[in-house]
Amino acid sequence: MLIIIEGIDGSGKATQTRLLVEHLQQAKYSVGTLDFPGYQRNFFGKMVRRYLDGEFGPPTSVNPYLASVLYALDRWESSKQIQEWMDTGHAIVLDRYVYSNLIHQTANLPSSQQADFRRWDIAMEFEILGLPKPDLTIFLHLPVQVAFQLIQQRSRVPDGLEREQTHLEAAERQCSTLAKTFGWQTIECTRDGVLLPPIEIHAEIWNAVRERFNLPPDVH
Repeated sequence: MLIIIEGIDGSGKATQTRLLVEHLQQAKYSVGTLDFPGYQRNFFGKMVRRYLDGEFGPPTSVNPYLASVLYALDRWESSKQIQEWMDTGHAIVLDRYVYSNLIHQTANLPSSQQADFRRWDIAMEFEILGLPKPDLTIFLHLPVQVAFQLIQQRSRVPDGLEREQTHLEAAERQCSTLAKTFGWQTIECTRDGVLLPPIEIHAEIWNAVRERFNLPPDVH
């Protein structure tokens, strides 16, 4: 099983990836996990870091087609490891994957160009680069204002895209569209405008995983 955790910046992807990995391990699965971009892990991940740090100009001003290639090649560098895990029966949980390009880079294009970009990126990553296709994509839905506040509370300095609330708003709109287009499992991370505890969000994710892969209800 190849499970992807997606969402806008600040939506809690790293936390939910960790909780899901721990739960699968408790259920006696061998688990492989990676987060993207691989800033320190991969050659192209380091290039993505330079892009986000503004070395090539403000990130939102860089042509989305060019920026997307950096992200795609970063994932391609890790695809051999992912395939090895798949071949040996591991459950795999990834913090971001191919659809992150569609979320963030499509958000930097006029609406009239977005459909063509989505088709191009899907072809590049799944067909040309041969990246494994996910079995389940979990979308953590979080209102932009809540996500932006959480980003500001982080100990590290936000990157070039995280600092722009307008980009987060555009990315959130893309997420909602993509969730419907590609059949993502949407998990609501707030109730009445209040952020839910991570363990409650995880419980919803675990239910979605159980249903998708027909796991027995007594697996805890």
